[in-house]
Order: sequence, then C-alpha cells, then structure tokens
Amino acid sequence: MNPSKPEVVMLSSNQASSATVTRQLLTVEKLSKALTERVTSFYEQGIDLKYIESNNLDSKILLQSKRNQHSGATRELMLQKQRLDQLIQPHQQESRVILDNILHLLINKKNSRRHFEIILGTVLLNYPIDKSDTKFRNRIEISNSLKPMYQSALMSLLLDSVLKDGYQFKSQYLMELLSDYKLEQIKIQEFKEQEFRNRKEVLQNPALTELQQIFVEVIYLKEMGLYSPKSLEILERTGENNLLDVQNRKELLAQSRLCAQQFHHYGVGVFEIPAVRPLDSTYRSRSFYNKKFNSEERQQLKKQELQQQQQEKQKAERIAQMKETARFSFMKELMDPKVKTSGEIEELLKVCRVYSSFILSVKTVVDKELHIKAYEMMKKQSQAGALNQYFTDKLLAMMGRFPIGSGIYVIDSRRHANENGSVDKAVVVGLNPFDADEPMVRRVTTNYRYKLAVSTGPVSKAYNLYFAAARNEEIFTEKLQRRFQTQYKTEDGDSHYSFRANDAFRTLAISEKKLW
Repeated sequence: MNPSKPEVVMLSSNQASSATVTRQLLTVEKLSKALTERVTSFYEQGIDLKYIESNNLDSKILLQSKRNQHSGATRELMLQKQRLDQLIQPHQQESRVILDNILHLLINKKNSRRHFEIILGTVLLNYPIDKSDTKFRNRIEISNSLKPMYQSALMSLLLDSVLKDGYQFKSQYLMELLSDYKLEQIKIQEFKEQEFRNRKEVLQNPALTELQQIFVEVIYLKEMGLYSPKSLEILERTGENNLLDVQNRKELLAQSRLCAQQFHHYGVGVFEIPAVRPLDSTYRSRSFYNKKFNSEERQQLKKQELQQQQQEKQKAERIAQMKETARFSFMKELMDPKVKTSGEIEELLKVCRVYSSFILSVKTVVDKELHIKAYEMMKKQSQAGALNQYFTDKLLAMMGRFPIGSGIYVIDSRRHANENGSVDKAVVVGLNPFDADEPMVRRVTTNYRYKLAVSTGPVSKAYNLYFAAARNEEIFTEKLQRRFQTQYKTEDGDSHYSFRANDAFRTLAISEKKLW
C-alpha cells in the first residue's frame, strides 16, 4: 500500500464535466494529493529542523548585536538566517495556499446546509463496496481520499446542529469567536422574513463559517500526519492499515499526531494577512473642496483625512494580525498531542471520525449494510462511554438510521394489498428525519427514473424491507418475494434488503441533477 499516491479518478466523466459539487470534490481531491506531496517534501528538506535552527539564530543575533551590531560575526549570523528563511517561507506559503484552497472549496460563506448534504450523499454514492466493481481493489486509497471530505461535511453539519441547540464550548478562544453567533442568527432570521428577500441567496453565520473552517483544517492536518515517512513505515508493516494489530495502531496514532503537529507548526504556519483597505467614510468631491476652502485649507484637510485613513488601516491590520495570532496559538495547542485541555474538541472529532469509518469501511470482510448498522453500533459505543453521548445523539438524530446516499427496497404501499404491487429501489436524499427509521427518499427504479422530481417522500417502516416486520407474508407476499428474487439477485446467495448505489443500478448518472 502507498497512501502517498491516492486514487484520484473515482467519478464518471459525465459527472466530472458538470459544474457541481462533484467537480468541487474532484478539485479538493487533487489539492489533497498535492498537500500530501508537501508533507513528503517537508521531511525530505528537513523544514522542521531548518525552522528550529532559524529560531535559534534569532537569540544568537540578538546577543551578538548587543556586543557589536556591525561586526562580521553578526552579519554572518544574519546571512545564515536569511538563507534558511529563503527555504522555509516558500514551502510554508505553498502549503498554506493549498490548505486554504481546500477550506475555501469545502467551507465558505455561500455554503448552505444543503451543500454539505450533497457532499455526504455524493461521497457515499461513489464509494465502491461491491467486489465486482473495478475500483473495489483500490478502496483503501479511495477511502483515504474521501474520508476527510466526508468528515468535513459531517462536522460542519454537526457544528451547526449543536450551536442551534445552545451548546457552548469550554474553550476560551471558541467562546470569544462565537460571542456574536446569536446576534448574527437573529439578523439572518430577520432578513429571511423580509418579503423582498432573494430566495436564491444563501445566508451563513460568519462565526459558524470560521468555526467550520477551523475544524476542517484540523481534520486535514491530522490526516496529513499519516503521510509522514515514520507513519508510512508503521502502515507498511502489515500492508493495510485495517490489519494493524493493537500495538501498531497505538504507535501509528501517536506518530501521526506528532507529525501532524510538526507539519502544522513548521510546514504550514499562519494565514497570510491580506492588506486591509478600510472604507473611506470621509470622502468629499472635488467641488466640495473648491467651494468651501482655499488652497491651503484644502491641502490641510486632505492631509488630515489621509492620516486618519492610514491610522484606520493600521488599526484594522493590527486587529487582523491579533486575530490570526490567536487562531494560530489555538491551533498550535489543539494539534499538540501533549496538551489535554481540548477534550471536548477531541470528542467531537472522534464521533465524526468513527462514523465516517463505518460509512467508508476498508475492512477485508465486506458488509454491505455496515453504513446502516452504524446507527446501533454508535449508540452502543456512546452508552458504553467510548463516545461522547451528547455529540453521538446529535449526529445520529441528524443522519437517521439510513445515511443520505444509501439505498433501500420499498414495497409499493398503494398496490401491495391486491398482490399486484412491486418492490422498488429508493435512495435517501435528506437529513434530520422525523423518525430515524423513516428516511426521506426518492425512488430510482427504472420506471421512476424520469419523474424523480415528484417521487420524494418519507418511507414508512412498515414497507421498508430492511426491517423484518415489513417482510411479513401478509405484506411481503409470495408473489412479491418471487418478483424480488428475480429482479434483484443477491451476491453469493446472501439476502440484502438494502443496496449501495454501485450495485447493479447506476444512480450516479442522475444523482447530480435529480437526486439532490
């Protein structure tokens, strides 16, 4: 296995050609691959060691300058630092740009909740689970590529959910960041209620957007820790990460955390603070100056206004720099494996990570219904104390038993009584179901393919073949059973009463334009 070279091409050409979320995900995938290459370059060039050496030179230069600022020794030390910085800074800037582009594509102020729902559904639809799929043998590489995207969308939705529920983070930095969250929510609600509102406009809370970006950055940085040479050496001991024994897994986890911290602190660095251009609230037209003032007074007024603008600009830049410094310090502490002050954040990350591992499983033994069984398995883990109870409950309430993008077999409730009914395929297309067992779906059996727009609705548990009660002979008649076995053959004689999109029926061809 070589995680440094993930499978990039995973979607059909028809989807990749459309300007949709799928295209965004393909771009994120390419950027993720470029970021893993930066990790390789980071260790090959020894950027971390050069960074530390550069910092050590600062104290030496300061000490030597006190003795003789213009001495040859001082100049030599400054030249050494300059040569090191010329290697470090371009590497940091390029890595930062790649990471910022990933954040912008996945999280920006225009992203609505539906945007993240589409990511979740599209990723699940594109993940190979059937052994007959040509991409199945590369599922580990594909999972490595898709999992951080899935976690990012899942985390973004979960953050939105817990904040609306009134959850308050214990972190002082996050408390200050979210201090204006409620006020912004009120403004958004007021704007939504205006009759002249543009229905297509997406409103996003700035504090929520920034919080989502922070968590997504953490997700991707932690993922990068798995691509360091030492992490790869541990992974290669058994060939596949899902086959690592307990001791090697613990060693991999510790090593990846350390490498993620190093890459963040030495290889990525802080955001580039853009030049701030404050609004000129004191603008005056030329005629104003000509009419009201003589030449000397006009020049004096212009000079005062320029000074005021410069002061405002400097103030705005200082505030931006202070905010970014605080953000970097928070991230630095969060990425430090020795610091134990971020328990709630780690618990939140863990809930999303565990759920994603069920959805994009790379286990050797394939369980096509593992993504559905994740609901009960997560509940049991939270009850046993392995997962945070509150975060798990919120996530499962949001996803329901059937994740968006999963498929189920449905008995046609209008015609089953006279035994002339049918068993149809349906894909889950929404989150937050009123009942965890009754998802919002669209039917995708061939007969419904061209009228999907009018075939959306919740599926009653009584007619969902995943549940044993729906397979009662009174409902699932002998004729329907024969028809089901004829239409939907199972692999290796196993009976599956749910399906994945890659199995036999290509829902991907219609997912972008009609499913979402």
